[in-house]
Amino acid sequence: MINSLTLTAFKSFFDRELDLENLTILTGLNSSGKSSIIQSLLILEKAFKNEKNLLLDGHGTELDLRNKNSKEKTELSITINDIEYSIEFPDNKINFEPNLFPNVWYISANRFGPQLSIPILNDNQSKNKIGSNGENVLQCIKYYDSVNPVSLDESIKHPDTNSFTLLENIRAWLKVISPNVSFNYEVLDISDTSYATYDGHRATNVGFGLSYILPVITTLLVSTFEKNSLVIIENPEAHLHPKGQTELAKLICLCAKLGTQVIIETHSDHIFTGVRLFIKENAFSDNTLIHWLELNENKNTDITTIYIDKDGRVNDWPKGFFDQFEINHSKLI
Repeated sequence: MINSLTLTAFKSFFDRELDLENLTILTGLNSSGKSSIIQSLLILEKAFKNEKNLLLDGHGTELDLRNKNSKEKTELSITINDIEYSIEFPDNKINFEPNLFPNVWYISANRFGPQLSIPILNDNQSKNKIGSNGENVLQCIKYYDSVNPVSLDESIKHPDTNSFTLLENIRAWLKVISPNVSFNYEVLDISDTSYATYDGHRATNVGFGLSYILPVITTLLVSTFEKNSLVIIENPEAHLHPKGQTELAKLICLCAKLGTQVIIETHSDHIFTGVRLFIKENAFSDNTLIHWLELNENKNTDITTIYIDKDGRVNDWPKGFFDQFEINHSKLI
């Protein structure tokens, strides 16, 4: 498990350390640094795989990563099981032990919406993986449903099904999003593609929510099969109604409680409230952290760490932190 992360001269981070828990929630105004934290973890994953190029596609060169206010070299430090590891740009020469870093499952905010087809990966080492945009999600379901079937832990099985299989539990969680929906899929190896159907309809004839949430639900459930997993999800609430967001928060917490380390970036007060409810009902406060991010006058990221007590109450409530509902309603009184 990753215990902490320190960012020095990295994008909007002048020099900041943040603790990470079983469940860590990143929230704040737009362009406050949330995605940069996720990007730093993906760079560190590449470093631990000893890849020659640590830069992420589409994010530019080392100069694009440098904090404009710092004279220091860009440095990323991470603590795993209480041991610190660091890399510097651009002259990192360190060789890490690849197995030290968690097995990362990253679902991007750019994940696929409704698609006629979803590409699959035909590399034998990748058939049980899910791409950041949701690629290979259906083949991953097939892998754990029929090729190498496994049973879910009792604690994460959906109460509306008697089955412990991955597929039946995905179907049960999808019915929380859209009651009574029937989910099916096909994997077409001969054309390296796959497709999903909902109530027999192609995905493009069904609402966006089901397509957006499928890789999220699948990733969370599958991560519990793999030891030392880190799930990173951007905007898990996308296209979901409030009840669906609240139930998804429960699934996120269940996975974190079972041992998967989960980091989510969210703007949803329903996700946040759902986490608070879970904590109150399941004694999970010591394993949850919320980091509120905002830019200061120098365009550097400041972080306020927020704790939830055993009753689901918040110790501190910064201005702007999930308070817009109350602000808007006070104007209607």
